[in-house]
Amino acid sequence: MSSRYDRQVRVKEIGAAGQARLGAAVAVVAGLGALGSEVANLLARAGVGTIRLVDRDFVERSNLQRQSLYDEEDAAQSLPKAHAAVAHLKRINSEIRYEPIVDDIQPGNVERILAGATVLVDGLDNFHTRAVVNEGCVKHGIPWVYGAGLATYGSSATIVPGVTACLHCVMPKAALEATLPITCETVGVLGPVTSLVAAWQAAEALKIIVGAAEQACRDLVHFELWQNEVTMLPARRADDCEVCVKRRFALLERGDRLVSTSLCGRDAVQVVPPASFKLDLDLLRNTLSRSLELQENGHLLRFRADDHDMVVFPDGRAMVFGTADPQQALSLYGKYVGG
Repeated sequence: MSSRYDRQVRVKEIGAAGQARLGAAVAVVAGLGALGSEVANLLARAGVGTIRLVDRDFVERSNLQRQSLYDEEDAAQSLPKAHAAVAHLKRINSEIRYEPIVDDIQPGNVERILAGATVLVDGLDNFHTRAVVNEGCVKHGIPWVYGAGLATYGSSATIVPGVTACLHCVMPKAALEATLPITCETVGVLGPVTSLVAAWQAAEALKIIVGAAEQACRDLVHFELWQNEVTMLPARRADDCEVCVKRRFALLERGDRLVSTSLCGRDAVQVVPPASFKLDLDLLRNTLSRSLELQENGHLLRFRADDHDMVVFPDGRAMVFGTADPQQALSLYGKYVGG
């Protein structure tokens, strides 16, 4: 047993057996913003054997106030968060395995992302994607930990399929939730809020991994840091839940299609092509460079066209900035990327 985990092994709830379970586990961290990056940090330090890091986005300077895993150089280079996270985590713990995935979680790929997972921890920014994750986790019996933080408050819930309420039990319309005007861009977010929620999520994930899922919190926990409040709200399993009781996975059955999604608080739209679409990034680069100024870092291509900034990833996914209109984003995508 590595001496680096000595203080953790001394915790009776972990012990040598628990540490061995941690070393054999696969944790998926979905979203690597303020919550996910801190969760990944804690799980790496705890010795979780494989950490699968999933994020569609790149590091920006405005992230640095609360996303403690990244630094100014990551933002200056616009590095994808998944790759930036791995670079930093390897310097924290080089003994474990990291699997960076620069992609958007959607019905067409969520089951592949979840393959072999022990637990998933949520650092996502919208409820539609969480609903997709919920269906994938329930279908394959994978526990997951929900988390969110905004302004001075945050929340978390632990979902153990077949045992606790699932997301659909408590939010049956989650998949239809539109992006609200109340975002971190409009009301801000206090850094300690996201650190607190991430620490709670990591602790819940550790309980699950070491085989103590019965100790996980069964309630929805809500923190209000400015008013010094912690509230536990019962999360009851619905007897007629379409997902965890009737096992109907409507979102997963939608499969592979072109998707456009307004990004929370970003004045931007993400366009995700179907898996069947194959982008020739070299051809795109050569074509666009004839009329546009391009920036690239080996992970993405960035340019400005028709008064909009656009970022294109090697898998064909793109972000269109300066609009919240999915149709306008799709039009710009078709004009400059294709598909």
